[in-house]
Amino acid sequence: MFDEIFEGIRKKLNMDDEIREETLKICRQSIRLSQEAVKSTHRGEFKKAKEKLEENQKMILDLESHFKNVSPRLYYKGYVMDMQQEFVEATLFFAFIKGEPKIPSPEDLSVSKYAYLYGLGDVVGELRRHALDAVRNENTQEADRCLDLMEEIYTLLLTLDYPDGLIPGIRRKTDVARSLIEKTRNDIAYFHHGNKLVNGMNSLLKKLKSLNTKED
Repeated sequence: MFDEIFEGIRKKLNMDDEIREETLKICRQSIRLSQEAVKSTHRGEFKKAKEKLEENQKMILDLESHFKNVSPRLYYKGYVMDMQQEFVEATLFFAFIKGEPKIPSPEDLSVSKYAYLYGLGDVVGELRRHALDAVRNENTQEADRCLDLMEEIYTLLLTLDYPDGLIPGIRRKTDVARSLIEKTRNDIAYFHHGNKLVNGMNSLLKKLKSLNTKED
C-alpha cells in the first residue's frame, strides 16, 4: 500500500545523502584552504594566502550554486556554516594584516551574516597571535595596531544585544574576545615595561663606565 509512496521518499533521501556527502567533502577542503591561508598570512606570504582565499571563494560559490536550491535543508546545516565561518576568519585576518583599504562584507564573500559575525569573533584570536609575533620581533607599533583592531571588534560584538537563540554562541565569543584582549594588553605592557627597564639599565651602565674612565 505504501510501496509507491516510500519509493518516492527513498529516492529523495538517496539524493540528499549524495548531496550531503559531496557537501561535507567540499566543506573539509574549504576549511583546509582557510587554515592554510591563515598560516601564509602569519608568515607574510600574502600572494600565497590570496591564492588560497580566491580558490576558496570559488569553492563556496560553486557549493551555493549547485546545492542551495536543490537541497536547502542540507545547505543550511552546521557544517556549511562552519566552512563559511572559517573562510570569513581567514579573509578578514588577511585584510587586516595586509592593510587592505576595504574590509569585505558578507555580500562580498557570499556568506551568511551569521557566519560573518562568528568569523569576525574568531579573528580576534589570530590577531593576538600576530600581535605576540610582532612583540617578539620588537615591532610594538604593529602589536599596538593589532590590539586596536581587537578592541574595535570586541566593541562591535558588544552591540549585538540579542537572545542566544537568535545568534547562538555569540556571547561566548564576545567573552573570549574580552579575555584575549586583556591578555594581549598585559603582554604588550610587560614588553614596554621591560624595554624601559633595559634602556634604563643600559643608560646607567654607560654613566658608570664614563665615571670609571674619568677616574682612571
